[in-house]
Amino acid sequence: MTKLSKSFGQKKALREIDLTVERGEMVALIGASGSGKSTLIRHIAGLERGDRSSDGIDIFGQCMQKAGKLTSDARMIRRDVGVIFQQFNLVNRLPLLTNVLIGCLGRVPGWRGTLGFFSRVEQLRAMQAIDRVGIASAARQRASTLSGGQQQRAAIARALVQGAKLLLADEPIASLDPASAKRVMEALSDINRRDGITIVVSLHQVEYARRYCPRTIALRDGTIAYDGPSTALTNDFLRSLYGEASEELILPDATLHEEPALRSWSVGRPALAAV
Repeated sequence: MTKLSKSFGQKKALREIDLTVERGEMVALIGASGSGKSTLIRHIAGLERGDRSSDGIDIFGQCMQKAGKLTSDARMIRRDVGVIFQQFNLVNRLPLLTNVLIGCLGRVPGWRGTLGFFSRVEQLRAMQAIDRVGIASAARQRASTLSGGQQQRAAIARALVQGAKLLLADEPIASLDPASAKRVMEALSDINRRDGITIVVSLHQVEYARRYCPRTIALRDGTIAYDGPSTALTNDFLRSLYGEASEELILPDATLHEEPALRSWSVGRPALAAV
């Protein structure tokens, strides 16, 4: 991503953002409310278009958008990009298994998707994904009967079935209790570590970034205020970046203050995107 800007009327939501994410990284995106986290994720996913002055966003070496316009390849690129939203985006009346199978829709013929016809192989793959995130016992339950944490893990399983190579999670734990938030973050971390799937996750509390993400990008007023090791994000440093607004990023949760088993932050992996 180079020189990405986004305006909503007179308000500048993003200001000439230059950012490269390496293949296989797990990166946290933090910032106070209104800093531009969700806007940035939506642009990477191809759900928003930047200003015409923006250079472009490349995913896996392919151009998603340039000069404020989506490219002809955008739809194909999106098949490799999974997006997890705060609101879960499940169909409440459908069973968990069917919701997860929806992840196949971008890779099956349209008529099969319309009829809801999924092969035995696809169903097996969906069950494996559900089991992996720890909710196999709920596979036949309607989505509306699941807890918030279970629904968010279902969304993660759906992204696995999709075959996403890049996973974008927009504040996936914002509405969850601490125990559910921990399980969701552990599921994302496991996927990153074992499958090498690149993950960018926006977080409202910096403690989760310190614990699970070797690298953190901190946004402030639509610009990158910090990009580096999460271990450097001390409370004092956050206060110097955000002033009083830093209080909404610091979570006084004793269960997260144990020594985090963070992997060392590194550079030099093969590039995923020049975004």
